[in-house]
Amino acid sequence: MILCNLIIQIADNAIKDSNSYLKSGHNGPYNHPETPVRNMSHWLITFSKCFELTGKPIYLDKIRELAKHLISENSRPFGYSFHHRMKEGKDKCNGLIGQAWTLESLAFASSLLNDNKYAEVAEDVFFQHNFNKEFGLWNRLEIEGEILSIDETFNHQLWFAACASLLNTPRKEKIKERIFRFLDTLSENLSILDNGLIYHPINKRSNHYASSLPIKSYLIKVVKLILSSLVNRDRKTGDLINDYSEKMIVKSVGYHQFNMYAFAILKESIPEHPFWKLSQAQKTVDYLISDEFKNGLNQNNYGYPYNPPGFEVPFALSVFTDLNEYQLIDISSLWINEQFRRCYNAETQMMDRNTGDSLTLTARIYELARLPNSILEKIEVSI
Repeated sequence: MILCNLIIQIADNAIKDSNSYLKSGHNGPYNHPETPVRNMSHWLITFSKCFELTGKPIYLDKIRELAKHLISENSRPFGYSFHHRMKEGKDKCNGLIGQAWTLESLAFASSLLNDNKYAEVAEDVFFQHNFNKEFGLWNRLEIEGEILSIDETFNHQLWFAACASLLNTPRKEKIKERIFRFLDTLSENLSILDNGLIYHPINKRSNHYASSLPIKSYLIKVVKLILSSLVNRDRKTGDLINDYSEKMIVKSVGYHQFNMYAFAILKESIPEHPFWKLSQAQKTVDYLISDEFKNGLNQNNYGYPYNPPGFEVPFALSVFTDLNEYQLIDISSLWINEQFRRCYNAETQMMDRNTGDSLTLTARIYELARLPNSILEKIEVSI
């Protein structure tokens, strides 16, 4: 089936059976119960693409319905951040990443509906998040308004910046100013390994960074650092292995294309920043097209079952490489078909194979929406 028709077919099923498709997942392998806000945000963008492809008003109606819900008290009960997570002991905002996904969808909603109120709500949420100009990083904001610590997961900071860059609002220049500062400080915050892999946590900047944290957060980090330094020996080789580091490398591989997708959004929004010309930036692209990366995804719970490389790699390649359309179609077809081969169920018409969170993975077909129609109309998917 032609890819654009498959996207439309899945979207039509989601509209016909919203109770089965537009429900909340549980954040993939993390098993954190979520509110419907994340998946609604994703579906809104899928419906935007379907409207672009077909012009049918049913998609516009659904976009309007979801956008209205996302700015309502149900999604933002206290007028601060959006309510994404319902896991005891975890923040309800789901760090910066939950907020990023909803900022992203509201930017699409304002554009498609020609109504700035949705993007202006997103703008309001963006500026409620404290920005540490010295570090070039944002604090988390709890749904009741409490300012939490700086979000230490790099992809969260990256996606928050990328999605905010989409907002065409009255204070867009002020938004851009903060994003520029975020990009300026990548050399201090972003860890890129020798092979080009983006390391999952933020590069912590010694005692000065730690001194900016609340005492409780600082003590927790000290304990984590001690635990992460504990090592054991491989039973076969006798080599010393840092369990924390090994697990973090695996996680980093599963998130590499997710990071590259967000970087691609940022490059399209802010192409003039000098970061894109650095050798470090090119290293991340080189790793994305390497066999090492492909092989590292094979048994990775953070890859195909959660962060779908088949949906994320093609867009990243379209922005960061000089592939012509025919080359991009060939390579994208391989990635997309592999994603559907592993996870798509033709009977249920959902991404419910080899994944622990079919609702979230199905909703993530929205990541294909950024590919040009000329690409979507020329890729054949074997299902």
